[in-house]
Amino acid sequence: MRYVLLVVASVLLAGCATNARDCDPTTGDVSIVTKFNCNYSGTWDKRVEEKKNTLQHEQALNKEFKAVYDAIEQEKAQSNASVASKRKSQQALERSLNNLVVQLKSKMQGKAAAQKELANLEKSMKEAQNQPSASVMQKQMELQKLQDQVTQLQQTLDSQ
Repeated sequence: MRYVLLVVASVLLAGCATNARDCDPTTGDVSIVTKFNCNYSGTWDKRVEEKKNTLQHEQALNKEFKAVYDAIEQEKAQSNASVASKRKSQQALERSLNNLVVQLKSKMQGKAAAQKELANLEKSMKEAQNQPSASVMQKQMELQKLQDQVTQLQQTLDSQ
C-alpha cells in the first residue's frame, strides 16, 4: 500500500514538473506518464491556444498582404489603361497631322514660304515620333511646339 501511495504521489508531483517543451508532440515519443501530465496540467490546451492565436495573427497578416497586393494590381491596371489611352490619342494625333500634311502639300504647290514651314512641321513631327520614351513634360513641350508651327502655317496660308 505504501508503494502505491508513493507511486501516486510521484505521478502527481511529476505533473507539476511538466513544462511546455516536454509536451511538444513533435519532439518524439513521449511516455504515457508525460502525456497524462501534459493533459492534466493543461499544457497541451495552452499549446493549442497559443497555436490558434498564432494562426489568427498570421491570417490577419496574410489578409493585409492580400489587400496591398490587390491595390497594387488595381493601380497597375489603371496605369496600363492610362498608357493605352495616351498611346491611342497620340496615334490619332499623328494620323490627323499626317493627313493635314498630305493635304497641305497638294495645296501649296509653288508657294515657297508655306512649303518651308511645312517642311519644318514635318521635321518636328518626325523628331517627336522618334522620342517615344520622352517624359510627360517633354511631350507637352513638343506638342506646344507643333501647335505653334501649325498655327504659323495656317496664318501663312491665310495671308496668301
